[in-house]
Amino acid sequence: MKNKLKEQLLRRERPIGTFCGLNSPTAIECLGRTGLEFVIIDCEHSPAEAETAMELMRAAELSGLTALCRVRDLSRSAVLKLLDVGARGLIVPNIHSVEEVQQIIDYAKFAPIGQRGFCPTRKDGWGFDTERTTAETMAVMNEATLLLPQCETKEALEHIEEIVALEGVDGVFIGPFDLSIALGLPGQFDHEEVQNAFARIRKACREAGKFCFFFTGTAQGVADGFAAGYDAMVMGIDTLLLINGVKSQVEAAKKAMEK
Repeated sequence: MKNKLKEQLLRRERPIGTFCGLNSPTAIECLGRTGLEFVIIDCEHSPAEAETAMELMRAAELSGLTALCRVRDLSRSAVLKLLDVGARGLIVPNIHSVEEVQQIIDYAKFAPIGQRGFCPTRKDGWGFDTERTTAETMAVMNEATLLLPQCETKEALEHIEEIVALEGVDGVFIGPFDLSIALGLPGQFDHEEVQNAFARIRKACREAGKFCFFFTGTAQGVADGFAAGYDAMVMGIDTLLLINGVKSQVEAAKKAMEK
C-alpha cells in the first residue's frame, strides 16, 4: 500500500487538493485531470457513507488522485470502515481533548501504535495484493495511513502541542471557519488572535515533525498558505469549483457577445 500524497509531502512538493461534495465518481475522474494531487471525501458535511466513499476512492485511484476521508464522527465504526475500504488517510473533526485523539489513534493504527482491528479487505486486495505477513502488513499500513486530527475547537488549540506529540498523529488539518467561530471571531481570518492561532498550530507541527494542512477558498489563498509554511493546501469544494468555473465562462461568453 503506497501513499503518493505522503511521499509528496516528504519531498516537500506542496500538494493541492479539494473536498468532494458532489459524491460523483465522474466528478472525481474529472478532478484527476486538473493538476490536483488529492481529494478529501467528506463523510461529515455530505451524506456520503463508507459504501459511497469506496466508489469515490476507486475513481480517485484510477485518476491518479490520493483519496483521504473526513470521518463523520469519532466512533470506531466510522474510522475503521473508511480505512478498510481503502482511504489513504483520515481527517478527524470536532476534537476537544488529547484523550479523544488517542482514542482515534487506537481505532486507526494497528498495534503496537494503536488497536485497529485487522481483516483482509479492499485496503489490501482482500489479502491477495501482498505476500507480506500479517505483522508486516500492519506495519506498512501504519506507515502509509495519514491520520490528521482537525484543529477547529478552542480545546484542540489549547492542547495542540500535546496532540501533535502523540505517536500515530501524522499531522493536523486546520479548519479555519470553525476555529475562528470557536474563538468568537467567525470568518475573521486576518484578525490577530486568529492569525496567532494558525501560527501556533504551524509551529507545533513543525517542531514535532508533523504535517500541517490548511483550507482556503481561493487560488491566491493556496499561494499565501504555502508561503506561510503549510505543507498541503485544500482549495475549496468541488461544488464551489464547479459553480465558479461555469460562472466565469458564462460571464466571459456574455462579455464576448457584447463586442
